Amino acid sequence: MKRIIKNNYKIIMGIVIGIILSVTSVYAVDAYIESNKVTYDNKYTKKDNVQEAIDELYERSGIHQEKWVDPVLNGADPVLKDPLIPVEIEPNGDVYYANEKSEWYNYSEKRWANAVILIDEPSNPNYGVGDHILESDIESYFVWIPRYQYKVWDMGNYSVSYTPAQITNTQDEDTSFWKAKGNNTIIIDIKFGSADKIAKMSESEAAVGEYYTHPAFTLGTKNLNGFWMGKFETGGSINNIIVKPNVDTWYDETIKTFFNAARGYESTLDSHMMKNTEWGAAAYLSHSPYGIGTEININNVKYKTGYSSAPELNKTRYDISVGDSSTNSKTQPYNTVVGYLASSTGNISGVYDMSGGANEYVAACIENRPSESGFSETELKQYMDLGYIDRYKNGVNVLSYNNRILGDATGELGPFYSYIDAWGETHPSWYGGLAQFVYYNAETSKYLSWFWRGGSYAYASHSSQFAFYSDTGGITTGDSTFRLVLC
Repeated sequence: MKRIIKNNYKIIMGIVIGIILSVTSVYAVDAYIESNKVTYDNKYTKKDNVQEAIDELYERSGIHQEKWVDPVLNGADPVLKDPLIPVEIEPNGDVYYANEKSEWYNYSEKRWANAVILIDEPSNPNYGVGDHILESDIESYFVWIPRYQYKVWDMGNYSVSYTPAQITNTQDEDTSFWKAKGNNTIIIDIKFGSADKIAKMSESEAAVGEYYTHPAFTLGTKNLNGFWMGKFETGGSINNIIVKPNVDTWYDETIKTFFNAARGYESTLDSHMMKNTEWGAAAYLSHSPYGIGTEININNVKYKTGYSSAPELNKTRYDISVGDSSTNSKTQPYNTVVGYLASSTGNISGVYDMSGGANEYVAACIENRPSESGFSETELKQYMDLGYIDRYKNGVNVLSYNNRILGDATGELGPFYSYIDAWGETHPSWYGGLAQFVYYNAETSKYLSWFWRGGSYAYASHSSQFAFYSDTGGITTGDSTFRLVLC
């Protein structure tokens, strides 16, 4: 009897030791991976192929390894659904299928989460974790904007223009004016959190110095943990939408055409045309500790996505020469050191073309005033009620900043200045971009009901991630495009 018990004891001890060895092996390999990462200057990491070994060991040992979550996001981590594929993009632009169990994004390090959608018939229909995804197989790139609250610094209730001493049209005086005045910018204080941790708020609950849940994370009746923003301006055509670097921007259409094309892109992912509040959420995030924290560099190439003006052209605020995608002395692509400056993060993981490129129409309009957009009043009201178009009051003039939606990156950018320059326009104190609110133009008898954002390649220092302007929503002969959003 004692011999049987002793043998059983040996068997049990053997099983226990085997389990311990399996677990130890898993964590040993995991530790090995962590100690053998290749780290780049911009904090990107290139993971060793040993990651495949740890995945297999976890599977064999029966130990469940959770998906990576970023502690700072407080539950507002990326939401992935087919056909979105999580990716890591190396500094040179190479794209790899990300392992969701590893650290494929880190917002504290300004590495925002990226995902792609492949073309219908990629060269490799079975891409898996760790695979290099060919650029020719990618249809569209997207970047995750997590749900957050921000500390309100200005309620944006401006309705008049503050006019300092007039200045003349020379670039030197323009530059000295802005150096003397400085910019009224701040680094925006942000706290992330999922929908069950930070609740939706109304503007009546907002106050200077208090945290306010950004309205972009409510779509109709849905409270979102975040949204996927097109990494670049939209290219292609109505039947072939693409969101990629170094492609021709799609422009010369009415807002209704852009809007319907966006809605039809990926209906299972609730694709839609970017709203003004969503633009504001991305712009504020770019100017937080988790983003570039300054003005995004202008894309000075005519209707090509993903470029950045060369440093020698940024010596003055007034004039930035228009670049050509084949001339590195004036502009450089997104996957270069200069190119990173045109990203919302200052590295390749961020959003591009938020300054310059083409003006970007956003789904934001004066209530009941579709103007030349192609929408009827009934259609406009329907989409506003559903939450796909931001609703604004009619402004009495271009200075009606107090009609802002808190968080849309318009009225909060004051005080505003009107001065003589080549444009003869009104400018916010944040980087001096264009700042014209939606209103009725009595001179032309037209409602300039719709916003566009970011500015054009040709607007030089008047383009910025904070620039905004009003238009009719009609075809603008090469000036305007749009951006995709997925929920």
